[in-house]
Amino acid sequence: MTAEQKAKTKKALGVTVQIAALLVITLQYAKSFSTPAMSAIGAAYAPAGIDSLMLKNIEGLPSLMAIVGAFAVGVMERYMKKKTMLIIAMACTLVGGVAAGFMPETTEGFYGILACRVILGFGRGMIFPMASSFIADLFDGKKRDRLMSFKTAVGGLSGSLFQLIGGFLAVLSWRYAFIGYLFIVPIVLMIIFWLPEPDVKPAGTTADGKKQSALKSITVAAWIVILLAGIWNFFQFSYFTNISLCIKEAGLGDTGFAGIISSTQTLACAVGAICYGAFIKGRLRGFDLPIALLGEAVGFFILTHVITVPGYYAGAIIYGFAFGMFNPALILQIVKVLPKEGATLGLSLLAAAQNLCQYFSAYVLAFLAGIMGVAATGQFAGWNVAWPLATGMAVLVAVIIVATKAKHPELIAGLREPAVPAELEAKDE
Repeated sequence: MTAEQKAKTKKALGVTVQIAALLVITLQYAKSFSTPAMSAIGAAYAPAGIDSLMLKNIEGLPSLMAIVGAFAVGVMERYMKKKTMLIIAMACTLVGGVAAGFMPETTEGFYGILACRVILGFGRGMIFPMASSFIADLFDGKKRDRLMSFKTAVGGLSGSLFQLIGGFLAVLSWRYAFIGYLFIVPIVLMIIFWLPEPDVKPAGTTADGKKQSALKSITVAAWIVILLAGIWNFFQFSYFTNISLCIKEAGLGDTGFAGIISSTQTLACAVGAICYGAFIKGRLRGFDLPIALLGEAVGFFILTHVITVPGYYAGAIIYGFAFGMFNPALILQIVKVLPKEGATLGLSLLAAAQNLCQYFSAYVLAFLAGIMGVAATGQFAGWNVAWPLATGMAVLVAVIIVATKAKHPELIAGLREPAVPAELEAKDE
């Protein structure tokens, strides 16, 4: 593609392309449609001998298969176009979601549901890195940064909406909650027709078009980001697994109150992501990630030490706002330390590391709770582990940023970028 063709393509990236790029992340949250139906599914399959442990695989398998899907993106991009991979991921999400609603209420039918969840999880794992890589590949500068932040907000809000729709459908029948995946068909069509193919070579491709090892595109700095982000997910994910359990153990309310707190956190997350993209990024001297980590640590601390209804609203809001900042800041940081052709592979490795550590989160937290002497705090043990380690992680990341800024400030994503002349920015739009 010539420079003139690239300029025309970039100029064509208007509102519909931006909408399509943002809509990709909503497909990762489609899993939320069936979450409210878990108890109804359990009741339907109890006569077939399906116990609660087996039932948990309906939620657990997609997360486990997401690891495989994320890894697959890094391999598949060397052999097919990115939009083709995205269509495969969307097909897995749609088929794996809807087909589960037609399974008979027998033991074989339950295993059919699990097979569908494997397909769904694979597609979900592919979507997470691609939702970021399409934005990274198609856009630059402030527009890219804003879209990365808005992506986090769109993802969180769509998850809440899908769960709300799934809840209404599950009241009618557990089958309708799965058939509710048909609601994503308009999203799939908009992505297919509006989102263009990025003009980016696969990872490991040389200037003359020869394919070398894809891992050569992953820099040392990127590996450090991937490692630390994976480790942090051991602790960060405990908010979502423990919130309803801690509310119940503390006697603060029922599942309805837990839902309100979860919705509050989701809204705060969306606000944090939007604020980060709109005006926070570039104002924290590059310390975006450690500040977000400290915010999450404060949220965990409040949730473990101020066990009241107002305290839980405050903890959820602070944690949610910080979580909303953390996600776009993390994605922008790993994109910053990667060559353009390595973005998709790097993001797929990041997604795989986060999903892997998320899957083992409960086991790691239980182990550390015993070592740190907080196992006796019951459901609060995970958070009692998370808040001091989040503080330590924030300090570690801050030290790394200080050392990097001294020699290679161009590797820090949160620094203020030079102002772009108004006429050039207008052309870019």
